[in-house]
Amino acid sequence: MSIISKRLRKNLGAFQSGFTLTELAMVLAIIALLFMFLMPTSTALLNTGKRELTRQRLKTIETALSNYVAVNRRLPCPADGTVAAGTAGAEGARTVATGDCTNNQVSGVVPYIALGLTEADINDGWDRRITYRAAYGLTRDNALDMSACDPAGTKLIPTPTDTSGTAPPGGRCWATCVGTDMTTCTSPQSYLVGKGFDIRDGAGTVIMSGATYTGAAYVVISHGENGYGSYDRSGSYQAGAAKGFAGTIEAFNVNGPAVIVTAVLPAFRDAEYSEGAVGTYFDDFLVRPSVFSIIQRAQLGPRSH
Repeated sequence: MSIISKRLRKNLGAFQSGFTLTELAMVLAIIALLFMFLMPTSTALLNTGKRELTRQRLKTIETALSNYVAVNRRLPCPADGTVAAGTAGAEGARTVATGDCTNNQVSGVVPYIALGLTEADINDGWDRRITYRAAYGLTRDNALDMSACDPAGTKLIPTPTDTSGTAPPGGRCWATCVGTDMTTCTSPQSYLVGKGFDIRDGAGTVIMSGATYTGAAYVVISHGENGYGSYDRSGSYQAGAAKGFAGTIEAFNVNGPAVIVTAVLPAFRDAEYSEGAVGTYFDDFLVRPSVFSIIQRAQLGPRSH
């Protein structure tokens, strides 16, 4: 045997005999401790990335809805969240007579085809479909056009539920507004009253309301990490929490058969992020622009003198 071979065998033997079972156990224990310390950090970083992706997609949807209103002067009806991937992007049907959504938005998600988006654009960071609700009356033809309103107008506008046959359809501004006769014109305040969703904070206090001209034109909702009240890509409904709690505050935002959007407008909730107990747990993301802000973005605001 050569001198080099003997030295290699000697060194290898020393290496093999250099680690006892105790030492190996210590190494494994150190690795386990490192895993325990690093795992929460990596999980937190992953969730931070998912939350940021969700915010980006909500902004994309908000921009697409503003563009839709600018072209169509109304909001689209939600798509059906219960159907499988690839077929959930079309705008829901509207009644011919009024233009209201025929399914009452029971299972509504963002209609990505109608908005010119992709299917991936309407899934949040946890790969669940983003919920969408349009306020009552705002899916009707020209319902978001205030160009016939005048700030000095004195003619009151009927509510969106008016069925007299003489009122502007969908509670719109009176088209009789001509010249300088303000008795024929509707004011923006008269147009806005009673329109839009009420939004409440975690304590139930109203922070947006049609009664104060600040109602939300629509809500777009990611149901967060726990997914409570959402639909996944296959159309399956998340009736409980995938993680944490199905918070009692979040229950106001859930999708599914329990929620119907009609003339009696529901109040959605927008609270601070919290992973506390069931009574305070809240990880939803809401986009809730006012009716007037949507009209302004679409450049469909009232005329000026």
